[in-house]
Amino acid sequence: MAEPALPPEVVSPLPTAPPRPRRSLPVSPFAGDDGARPAAFVAAKAVEPPERTPAVVRVMHGGRLLVPVLAHAHPGRTRAGAVVDHVKAAGLDPQQEACEQAATVTVDVADGRSAMPVFSSLAALMAWNPEARPVPVFGEQAARAAVTVSDGLMLLDPGDEPVLIPRPAVRALAMGEDWVPAWADEHLGSVAAAALGGIGELVGVRLEPGRTTEIRVVVAVRAGLDAPALRAALSRAADALSNDPVLRERVDSMELYPTSLA
Repeated sequence: MAEPALPPEVVSPLPTAPPRPRRSLPVSPFAGDDGARPAAFVAAKAVEPPERTPAVVRVMHGGRLLVPVLAHAHPGRTRAGAVVDHVKAAGLDPQQEACEQAATVTVDVADGRSAMPVFSSLAALMAWNPEARPVPVFGEQAARAAVTVSDGLMLLDPGDEPVLIPRPAVRALAMGEDWVPAWADEHLGSVAAAALGGIGELVGVRLEPGRTTEIRVVVAVRAGLDAPALRAALSRAADALSNDPVLRERVDSMELYPTSLA
């Protein structure tokens, strides 16, 4: 008995789908992190002002921070979605994407601006908002998120001996660069002097750490000025300082403090 003839499509071998590439989850660099405050942050926060902020920023380079994520942040439905799209377009890593999604959480600071909160410990984050989910990231990643939202500031441990990280420091951290505080930058003194050079009522200037701002610009005024002339000179000085491009780039906030020569 002859074998039945089979249709060619049955005789031919069936095409096989190419094997799917095996995907593996990236290993988290924070797998063993218990959420305790690292000793380096403890030491940095114990430094007396004005050196405290630079000490904290130095620890943030390569250090672990916790960024709070709230449950309502959902890609595509809130402002977080737009931020995440921006991050994906930039080709940043998943940890950075999670950090950018959290960037919609902001807090107000004393001068009316907003800052992105970050935490050095799980306990501090939970005390601030027990409903927030902590996302561990490197300091540089948190800074890259902060420069795209709010006013480019970070506030470390709000409610637990907070440290405000000024805009120039956040930008330097995001770029992986060292940050020199404005009051410690010797070059800025000459920049301020040049900016005020056309104001004859002022005879000297120096920069020092501010009490409520990053720097205080101390200007020596010429003796014998009456009140209207002094006010006019200080107004011109404030305009000159705020419009100088170098100072605008390097200084987060400043106050003008007039004094007279002895």
